[in-house]
This record gives sequence, C-alpha cells and structure tokens, in this order.
Amino acid sequence: MVHAVLVRGVTQCLKEIFEDGFYADKVLERTFKNNRKWGSRDRRFVAETVYNMTRWWGLLVFASESPFVPENHDGYLLMWAIYESWQNKNDVREFLNNSFSFQFNQQHFLKRIEGKKEPHVAVAFPEWLYKRFEINFGDETLKILKSLNSPAPVCLRANRLKTERERLQKLLQNENVATKFGDSEDALILEARQNVFTTDCFKSGLFEVQDQASQRVSRLLDPKSGERIADMCAGAGGKTLHLAALMKNKGSLLAADVSERKLEELKKRAARAGVSNLKVQLVENSKSIKRHYENFDGVLIDAPCSGSGVIRRNPDSKWKLSEEELLRLKTLQGEILKSYSRLVRPGGRLVYATCSLLGEENREQVDSFLKENSEFLKEGESLLTRPDHLSEDGFFAQKLRRK
Repeated sequence: MVHAVLVRGVTQCLKEIFEDGFYADKVLERTFKNNRKWGSRDRRFVAETVYNMTRWWGLLVFASESPFVPENHDGYLLMWAIYESWQNKNDVREFLNNSFSFQFNQQHFLKRIEGKKEPHVAVAFPEWLYKRFEINFGDETLKILKSLNSPAPVCLRANRLKTERERLQKLLQNENVATKFGDSEDALILEARQNVFTTDCFKSGLFEVQDQASQRVSRLLDPKSGERIADMCAGAGGKTLHLAALMKNKGSLLAADVSERKLEELKKRAARAGVSNLKVQLVENSKSIKRHYENFDGVLIDAPCSGSGVIRRNPDSKWKLSEEELLRLKTLQGEILKSYSRLVRPGGRLVYATCSLLGEENREQVDSFLKENSEFLKEGESLLTRPDHLSEDGFFAQKLRRK
C-alpha cells in the first residue's frame, strides 16, 4: 500500500530537482536525513520512484501535456500518478481522491503515454542530446539510450592492498552480500542492490564501489611499482585508489584536483584503503603544476565531461546538461589536456579519459591535441565501453606515448 506521506516526499524531491536545480543524489540524502522515521522499505520506495521518474521525465511531461516544470504540487502529483499507472500498472484514482482530493483521468493519460511520439520523447531524452547520439551512433542510438534508462548494477573493486577478489567474495557472503565475478580482474557484481557501506568489509577498506569501465581506465595507464604516477583530475579518488593498488603502494602517486572538498574525501578513503604512497595537491592555478613538468612516468587525465556515459547513474544530468555547457566542457577539456600533458616525461605515457560517449569529447579531443603536439603518439586502440554491451558505464580512454 502506498502512503500519502511518501508520495509527498517523492513530489517534494522532484520539485527540488527540476525547479530548484539540486542533484538527485543530494536531494535524496537530505530528504532521508529529514525523515529518519522512514524504514528501509520507505526509503527504497522514494529513491526508486524519484530516480525512475527522473529517467522518464520527458515522456511524463509529454503525457501530462504540462510545461517542463509543473507550476505547483498538483503538477508533480499528476506526474507521479501517470508514472504509477504506466510503469507499475496501478489504479491510483481512489488513493488520489481519498488522500489528496485529486481527480485523475487515468485512461486519458495512459492513452497519451502509449500513443505516437517522437523518438527522443519515447526514450525520454532532450532532443538536442538525442541528435548528438544519433550523429555518433546512427541506427544504434535507441539501443544505447534505452540502456542508459536502465538502473546500473552495483560493482565493487577488491582492494589488492588488503585482500583478493575470491577472499572478499567469501567475506561478503558471510555478511549476507551475494556477488558474482565481473569481467574486470578485481570486479565483483552485486546479485541484488543493497547497502554495502555498512559492512565490516567496507569499513575495513577491503573494497571500493567502482564500475568495471572505470577500473579498465586505471589499468590502461598500466602503473608499475616504483614509478612516478599522477592522477590530475582525481576528484574523490576512485581511480587514484586503484592506481595505488596496482602500484602495490610502491613509488609515488600524486592526486591533484581543483576541488579541496573532493581531495579531503580522497584522504579519508585512502586512509581506509591503506594507501601509503599518495600525495594530494590542490590545483589553484598553473603555477601549482609547473614544478611537475616532465616529472611523471604516467599521467591520468579523467577530464570533466558531459557524463553522457553514466546517465543511468545520474538520470537528472541529461535534463540539466545544455549545448552551452557542453561547449564549455569541450573548451576546458582541450585546455586541461594541453596543460597536464606537460607533466609526462620523455618516453612516458598519458591516458586521456572521459565518462562520455560523445566523439566530440573523446576522439576529436585526442586528434586535435595530437595535431598540435607532435611529440605525442597514440599507443594502441582507444577504449570505448557502452552500457548496452557488457552493462558497464560508458567510458572512453586513449593511451598516448611521449617520444
């Protein structure tokens, strides 16, 4: 049975996402903090409903015949009613009438949602972004976008500094967490979604939550024990920690980012993971990195991007992204690649990566860089993972070698 208080929670979350501009994960985090009496089933209902409605928002808007952002609570309630009727096949008319005095013409809106519509509406993507995918993938566009509308599996990376994948699987099983081996060497995939952050295994630093595609990027750089390695857009450090594990804590590892908050989170994660070869640096300006020129055997640049390859994890991002923001990101990517490539020593290697599927952020950026920097050459084929292939996040990565 659905409770009115939970439906109000859902509609309030949607207002904060679409009207106030907050990101879905932060909205849900704040909502759960403010409603501590909700049980695990209540939280799951709210989270799953908010994420699924956000995924299909464009289609729900089309069906509702409303503006992109409803003007009042009843507008969001209408969206929920359409979603619940369509996705979960529930008749909500009596519930709405009793709990909200809200009249709902269920058949009318189901007819709208199941009727004829443009392809970008059918898969609930902004038209401009749909066309970008179409330019890149042609007839495969719908297949890719449908996969981006599916919830992502939860993937763990066994921390080699403290354990091995086989042992971790057994320890998690003892904590009632069932997993299966992934394709990537250290990957375990959860059999069912559950909170793994409360496990003793996590608190002991035996694993990190990290998608297989992300794990492939770190491996592409191929860091060796004793080398000097830099992760120059480290963020909170998912790939940084993987690099440390691949280096077996030997050599030196620099993690740099423009966000002090993210670097503080990285320090906490590194301590839990048992990383001891790490130095963290805040990038405030070009002088921050000048002393590192030609100082590293390997440099990873996981550049800021549209996030088009991880929309299934952040479904609200497709509605917040704009053509103007994509243009800004492309300019920034070019500047970062030019600047941070100077850290690679002669003979050293560079990996440029994004969690985007768009060629203009990936191959075109690399090709443009190589035209202006003849001392670098491509090494091997580029990596491009897609959620419709191995159910991995969409990632691009290209390894370069400095002459």
